[in-house]
Amino acid sequence: MARTLIIAEKPSVARELAAVLGVKGRGDGFLQGQDHVVTWAVGHLVNIAEPAEQNPEWSGRWSMRQLPMLPSRFVLGILPTTAKQYEIIRNFLLSDDIDTVINATDAGREGELIFRRIYHLAGCEKPIQRLWANDMTEKGLHKAFANLVNGEEKRNLGHAAFARAEADWLVGMNFSRLFTLRAGSLITVGRVQTPVLKLLVERRREIENFEPKDYWTVEGEFEHQTEPFKATWFAPPEFKDSKIWKEEDGQAVVAACGGGTGEVLEMEKKKGKQKPPLPFDLTTLQKEANSRLNLSAQQTLTIAQDLYEKKKLITYPRTDSRYLTQELFAECLENMRAVYAHFPEISQSAAANIKGGKKKFECVNDKKVSDHHAIIPTTLRANPAVLGKDEWALYEMICRRFAAAFMDDALFASSTLWIGVNAHRFRATGKIFQDKGWLEAEPWRASEDNPLPNLRKGNAVTVRELLQVAHKTKPPAHFTDATLLAAMETAGKLVDDEELRDAMKERGLGTPATRAQIIETLLARTYIGKDGKRLIATDLGCWAVDVVCSMIPQVASPELTGEWEKRLKEMEQGGYAYGVFMHQVREMVSTGVNRVKGSNARPPQCPVVTERRTRTKEVST
Repeated sequence: MARTLIIAEKPSVARELAAVLGVKGRGDGFLQGQDHVVTWAVGHLVNIAEPAEQNPEWSGRWSMRQLPMLPSRFVLGILPTTAKQYEIIRNFLLSDDIDTVINATDAGREGELIFRRIYHLAGCEKPIQRLWANDMTEKGLHKAFANLVNGEEKRNLGHAAFARAEADWLVGMNFSRLFTLRAGSLITVGRVQTPVLKLLVERRREIENFEPKDYWTVEGEFEHQTEPFKATWFAPPEFKDSKIWKEEDGQAVVAACGGGTGEVLEMEKKKGKQKPPLPFDLTTLQKEANSRLNLSAQQTLTIAQDLYEKKKLITYPRTDSRYLTQELFAECLENMRAVYAHFPEISQSAAANIKGGKKKFECVNDKKVSDHHAIIPTTLRANPAVLGKDEWALYEMICRRFAAAFMDDALFASSTLWIGVNAHRFRATGKIFQDKGWLEAEPWRASEDNPLPNLRKGNAVTVRELLQVAHKTKPPAHFTDATLLAAMETAGKLVDDEELRDAMKERGLGTPATRAQIIETLLARTYIGKDGKRLIATDLGCWAVDVVCSMIPQVASPELTGEWEKRLKEMEQGGYAYGVFMHQVREMVSTGVNRVKGSNARPPQCPVVTERRTRTKEVST
């Protein structure tokens, strides 16, 4: 009787799948039962082969005559360290004993690439089914096995995975050799890496070239019927700016208004609300963890992957969606019970709203969920005693955000008060929270209540004290993991508006699953260093960007790379052809290489680098 072959990405995942299926027989590199064989890759068993294996003319010492290197068909190679495991999988793929193959690698682009490279190199043509698991609990895996996806439905994801890898090979291999040969010193170039490095280089130079300017503000303490409050002077005629650029102008305001009385010119009161936040996707989780827990993007991804894969406490973390499907929403009270064990008050409030059925929740939207929904807690109850400090902190953040998404709006009353004193105007603002709503789940976000006296237009106030306060303009801050992730998400555009930022995700640099690795690669190559939380381009990084930009500036363009990422996403969804994308990449590489080969321009000299650079863990490149 024929059996089904299941290929997981890691041995640990393979053991979990085998346990769910009741597969207990152990072999060398696999587990087997009457109906199933479960085996595993060990990351990328198969990669694109080195240039010398693509074409003998590209072997030996690097030279300009070898460029551009544009394989008509990419040769795949087996990594020597994992060749034995590849042969085990290959033998099963080609065995008459196997009639169906289940791809159970990580449910995303890279997992698809790992499986399909093995499948294609082995020459297998057996039908594929896809295991698409959103959580690794026993219940979640049973559900995934009961709803296997036809492999053809993920063919476009496979095309995008191959296109991403081949585009990276073409850009990395050709331009790293090109710029190294022209500059006379090693330069590594990456399709995403180099545009991200450019963001860091530009920020460093913006800070270094910044010239601070002195300015002043006039801060006043006022009183009405023994109730004190503070207000700030604003400049006519628009009264939108409180900065004073000449010290004597500030002194004149203090002299004209000090010790006098004023009158309430306007008193505006209005009610406001803050909507609950959406649950986390990977990038927002990494940003929040960097800001609140001082975890790097890579540390957050590693912890989240463990919470998903080993502890089974959260759903698939490498997602770019912050929304849930209607199907999941119908079951999410079970997930909320796991939250209740540790956070009863907020989960009770959220559950009451869900049970009430009257509210429409913004986070429930099938149209905004593609491959994976937002990161939420699973139905498994956590045991804090067996979690590390950072694991628990990250899990708590995910639980609190999940509950917050279903809680009430935060309601407040805000007031804006304008005081006139001898033809000058001062503004005071206040906010009083009347119902903190979802802010009870994330109390660190709640603004301080700042009540103002109950004043009306025409009321008199006393000027108790006026002070001229000196300030200096500040340069932009160096990037941190959190702010760099935000910049990568929007291809370098500074976007504060959440809806607009969400719309620009399609053109981001890299994907949620790869952004942490890009930062780690730049650190490992000493193109950037870490100073506390700050990520700072090194002299070597600045030089590398200068060399690239002096010859082919579009290689370092965040906009171009962001557009490519958009095309890859469209390819996943069947809206863009693999062949068209690869033709564009080949054309860009060929044109760029030939332009540099025909140019006499000399790149800037490599600096003598003496600065100390810190780095996090080494990564393979």
